[in-house]
Amino acid sequence: MKKLLYAMLAFGMVACGKKDSEVPANQLTSNDFESFEGWLGDMNVPSLNKDKAHSGRWSLKVGPNIEFAMGYNILLGKLSPSKLKKIKVKAWAYLPNGKAQAVLVTQLTRPVEGNKQMMWEGLDLAKDVKTYNKWVEVEKTITLPADANYADKLSMYLWRTNENETAYIDDLSIEKAE
Repeated sequence: MKKLLYAMLAFGMVACGKKDSEVPANQLTSNDFESFEGWLGDMNVPSLNKDKAHSGRWSLKVGPNIEFAMGYNILLGKLSPSKLKKIKVKAWAYLPNGKAQAVLVTQLTRPVEGNKQMMWEGLDLAKDVKTYNKWVEVEKTITLPADANYADKLSMYLWRTNENETAYIDDLSIEKAE
């Protein structure tokens, strides 16, 4: 009986941690990098770091010796029960200066056809972030291919395009934009 009571209390604390009003109705997924469900890698991944964070303690970074940050992969059918036409990708980005260059990549592949690339879109942080040494919210609305289906895989990752500078992202979310 005590185990059941403790389990119910634990569930209640988790359920009360975030109010429903804080989560947009059109949000499909989000990650503040404090938890890792769906994200690849483990605690030894150098892109997961505590150097800087918009919220919490963790963020993702790219820079010298880190070309790609760990990424997110999910089948469209698991991301949304309804067919998606457009998604909005949002994140908080931190660039130390105007030389830092990184792209938040969103791509769609078709696993049943040998991972055929269906779409590749990049949110160029260097173009969207004009204030340095400060967290800036960035977003991009992406139109998915008309023939995208539930078995297609959506992937997201941060890619360094300048090897000498570091760039960070945190509090990433994907929303239905239709």
